[in-house]
Parts: sequence; structure tokens; C-alpha cells
Amino acid sequence: MKTRLTLAVLLLLTLLVTACQPQGAPVPQDPLEAVKTIADKQNEVKTQHIDLNMALNLKVDGLTGDMAQAEAFLKNFKANLNVSGDVDTAKEDFALKGDLDLGPLTALVTQGEDKLSFEAVKVGEKIYGKTNVGDTAGEWTEQDAPKATTDPNKQSENPLSPEMIMSLLKQSSKAEKLADEKIGDVDTYHYKVTLNPEALIDSIVDLAKSSGAEGTVDQAQVDQAKQYLKDAVLEVELWAGKQDLLIRQTKVHFNLNLKDVPEMEGATALIDFALTNTATKINEPVTITAPK
Repeated sequence: MKTRLTLAVLLLLTLLVTACQPQGAPVPQDPLEAVKTIADKQNEVKTQHIDLNMALNLKVDGLTGDMAQAEAFLKNFKANLNVSGDVDTAKEDFALKGDLDLGPLTALVTQGEDKLSFEAVKVGEKIYGKTNVGDTAGEWTEQDAPKATTDPNKQSENPLSPEMIMSLLKQSSKAEKLADEKIGDVDTYHYKVTLNPEALIDSIVDLAKSSGAEGTVDQAQVDQAKQYLKDAVLEVELWAGKQDLLIRQTKVHFNLNLKDVPEMEGATALIDFALTNTATKINEPVTITAPK
């Protein structure tokens, strides 16, 4: 009897401890279905702070024609972009600043500066920009912005819409569950998905059609792009918070090794692109105002 009572007490204590611990949001066991669930969940993101880095490595050889002179710059070209700031997806507003390093091309573009720095702010129907180069260096410029997408049926046309971005993840051809990790102070599920480059091209074409640029889509060029991208590697890693499934970090890796550059017989190109975006302050209040 005492043994049974002891076991019952231990079981009760275990249940109480478990009940008091924070429980993670459920995800399907199948990694591909889990990624789709996480992608759908991103519709709940209304505001966030982003810290984004993009790195491009390009190696070319055997360029001919008009591109032959560019080979000195593109032989082993590297570029790096950093962007950070607040994004209000609900209003389609943002306040971002960043810098761009184009390696040996930087000095030519910036007229001697080490990097091209910039700021961009969108508030309502206006976009404001400022850079450290050109005739208006250090000055804010203003131009009209595309009107906000208020029609729920057209939210996917908005480049800032999580639905637009996450729809690509839902077309994953393969997904795998990786070890859970912490991003900042958030416990996350960690997945890696493999995207089909051809599906990506189709998504870009669909976007062009939805934005009224259908007439600019050349199907022959689309088919050629699919042919050259068929061996490309396109992988996305994502870290989603266990409590809410909102993405805290994304890493995109694209690699393409062209043995024969189009219209340049014998020319080769190796393209390696990596993007890392970390999201914080998700759905916290943000104030985005026009620069004075």
C-alpha cells in the first residue's frame, strides 16, 4: 500500500510540475507539414525589428564580348549588405538603415567612400531616402510610394507581407528537423527546407502577372532560366519560437555553378548567396515617422 501511495504522489507531483511549465505550441511531426504550419502562422506578424545581412560571392572565368572587360572585377567578387530597422507590416511602413560594400567597385560607386550607407523610411504614401553619395548626399529625398494594400484578397502582392514571403516555404520539396536552439532569449524549433528553384521562378512570374507586368514576362527566357537553375541549391533554415511559432531567424543559402554561361560558350560562373535575418520585438508597438 505504501509503495502504491508513494507512486501516486510522485505521479501527481510530476503532473503538477508539467502543468506549471510553459508548453510549446504544437507542430506536426512531419517536418514538411511543420514548416507549412509555421509559414501560415507568420500572418500574425504585424510589426518587428529586423537585422539582416546579405553576402554575395561571385567567381567568373572566360567572359567574352562586352563582359570581357568586367572580368577583372568579377573574377573573385564579393559584396556585403547590412540592413536594420523597424517594419510595420500592417501599415506597410518601415524605417531602415544600412550599408553596402561592393568590394573593388565600392570606390567607383561612392566616389571614394569605403561603403555606401543609406536610410529609407516609408510612411503612408511617401518614401524618404538618404545616402552618403551623389549630388544629394546627406539629404533626404522624397517620392511617392505604392499605395498600401488594404484589400485582404491582394495581401500576397505586398512584398512586405509575411504571406507573400512565407508562401515560398510552403512550396518546399524537402524539409528536415534540426536540433532546437535559442535565438536571443527565445527557445526555438529549428528546421531546414530545400526549395525547388523552378517553383521560385514560377512564383516570381506570378508576382509579375499580379502586379500588371504580365506583358514583360518572356516565356522563352523563363524556360531558359529554369534550365540553368535546375542544378542550383536553394536552402532555407528557420528558427520558430516554441511558444508562438513566430520566426525569430531565417537563413537563406543559394548556390549555382554554371559550367556554361548563357551566350558565352566556355565561360563559367560560381554564384554563392547567403542571407541571414534575425527578428526581434515582434508585434511590439513601433513608431515610424517621416524624417524632418
